[in-house]
Amino acid sequence: MPTLRKIPLTIISGFLGSGKTSLLNHLLTQADGRRITAMVNDFGALNIDAELIAEKHGNQIALTNGCVCCSIGDDLMRTFIEVMQQDPLPEHIIIEASGVAEPTRIAGFASVDPQMRLDGIVTLVDASAHHLHSKDPHLADNYAKQIAAAHLLVISKTDLADAETLATLRDELRAAYPQVPLAETMHGHMPIDAVLGLNADAPHDLPSGPPSGPMDHNFVQWAGHLSPVPRHEVIKRLETLRPHVLRAKGILTDCDGAYVIHYAAGRVEIEPFDGDASGHFVLIGTPALPDNEALAQLF
Repeated sequence: MPTLRKIPLTIISGFLGSGKTSLLNHLLTQADGRRITAMVNDFGALNIDAELIAEKHGNQIALTNGCVCCSIGDDLMRTFIEVMQQDPLPEHIIIEASGVAEPTRIAGFASVDPQMRLDGIVTLVDASAHHLHSKDPHLADNYAKQIAAAHLLVISKTDLADAETLATLRDELRAAYPQVPLAETMHGHMPIDAVLGLNADAPHDLPSGPPSGPMDHNFVQWAGHLSPVPRHEVIKRLETLRPHVLRAKGILTDCDGAYVIHYAAGRVEIEPFDGDASGHFVLIGTPALPDNEALAQLF
């Protein structure tokens, strides 16, 4: 019997707002004919030019460069099954993990199909927010697990940290994980071959199968659809939720047009959006956030 080539699986991990989607966007632009299937939580965050979309069907988008993007939705296992039924099969699978997920638990899916193997876990560490996340009692445990799981550590958002902060972070990560390669990026710009092809030998205590139960964590999420609202109003309302809001993202509109709003590590970023705004808005925070009814009234 001929030996089947196993499809490598790469997991992009990192805490909320660390730049995972920016890295994935950049990797997809470098596919160069390689059939990559990217599994993401939300298509809306991916910066896919309409001219690159060859076909859109259900929870999948086929791109003209040979890549396919799949929305994970609520069922990661089901998405895996759908991906492994593609014809032709992908040459590489990338999962952008949720910002609060434990990547080692997701890595257990690599054993679901005999044609799949774990290529590596890539964890992004936000240079400007590491000192906050690593010491926050609500976040530190989950945050540390993401870093400890990595086969490649990537210091991200280096443009938002000063030289002393960067040097301290490099020294800390090298001292704690001397065997793990360390890289740096701004805006997710990295060569694709530095991220894919790690060929990890799984030195970590990885599970041998998919999670047997729900991936619970101590964070809460609220989602809603916002009517047209001035961007300064959204920022003002977000400010009232400090320090309990960790991440917010929305594709909204006001009298100046459609815009994307990001909130992470205490920073707000707004950029224009070329398209129809969905109005979809998501918040993630600690259990100290107001309840869903109060958040709905606020926004």
